[in-house]
Amino acid sequence: MNFHDSGLIESGLLKKGFHQADSVNDADIIIFNTCSVRDHADHKIVSELGRLKKNHSNKKVVLAGCFAKQIELRNKAGANKTGASLFFDYCLGPDEVLSIPDILKYGNESEKDAYSDDYKDFGLIEEYFYDKKPENGAAAVKITEGCNNFCSYCIVPYVRGEERSIPFEIIYNTIKKQVSKGAEEILLLGQNVNSYLSPEGGKKDFCFLLNALSEIEGIFKIKFLTSHPKDFNDGLIETVCGNGKISKEIHLPVQAGSDRILSAMNRGYTRKDYLRLVEKLRNGHSDISISTDIIVGFPGETEEDFQMTISLMDEVKFDFIFGFKYSPRPFTKAFEIADDVSLEVKKERLERIFQKQKK
Repeated sequence: MNFHDSGLIESGLLKKGFHQADSVNDADIIIFNTCSVRDHADHKIVSELGRLKKNHSNKKVVLAGCFAKQIELRNKAGANKTGASLFFDYCLGPDEVLSIPDILKYGNESEKDAYSDDYKDFGLIEEYFYDKKPENGAAAVKITEGCNNFCSYCIVPYVRGEERSIPFEIIYNTIKKQVSKGAEEILLLGQNVNSYLSPEGGKKDFCFLLNALSEIEGIFKIKFLTSHPKDFNDGLIETVCGNGKISKEIHLPVQAGSDRILSAMNRGYTRKDYLRLVEKLRNGHSDISISTDIIVGFPGETEEDFQMTISLMDEVKFDFIFGFKYSPRPFTKAFEIADDVSLEVKKERLERIFQKQKK
């Protein structure tokens, strides 16, 4: 998602007459488009800004994306010194990235007010999408922005806002344009792609979108990231398994194998629900490949809870996993709970799930 947003920023800058520098040393302007899903990303950007201040204090710096939005939200909450010591000239959240080219060209940060709703009404999105060129025959297209799930550990709904679906016609026309430029593979992006519902009304949901796109001549494969287990209904299973153009590589984050932890995470499904979904997918198509995300060390996670995650891995036998240590994120419900699993235990459990996956 962040790579996609960076592409939008780049397209806008090129339109306004900017040129990409060959190196940091040659650049007049440096833009950081940031993540804030885990505290490691926060620490990394703070370190990068410190290094930049030390070695390139003459550069103009734009702090964009989720960490920038986190700073804005903290300041609004009354922590006025948040970000004050960081080295940047502009601070713009994900809903403001399309304003970056005009701000840099005309030198007025107030310009962002004219563009701050672009991800809500999609006034310029189509134009920016059209300028992107496929890479190696593949194109990524965002279909939703934001999230309404409010998983208790996740900062995304706070920094990216409420879920909005991009109108079907914009997506469809954008992808046709990408195909005309050589795209044969399409990656649909969103925090929760399978809750997609085109805003103009009717029944243009995710299944409708997948089937419509698969009929575009020249497209050979359609992938999507990321889907939520609670919204992966029978209709979507039938569409994915029955349509030859839709990738059978499904990323299906489970996060934990313990019902107690899943409930505390506000995931909206149980272990049994998840296993039933996996069974339906595999019964629907023999070549289904399932990857997942797992968080270890969520507040209150006991060894027994963790063993439930290990046993889930034994049952599902994922093709690939992304494992993470829990880190408290501001504004989230879990942030209010004591982070009572030690770092040493988190590291040890993370190593165990990787060893289990390797086995």
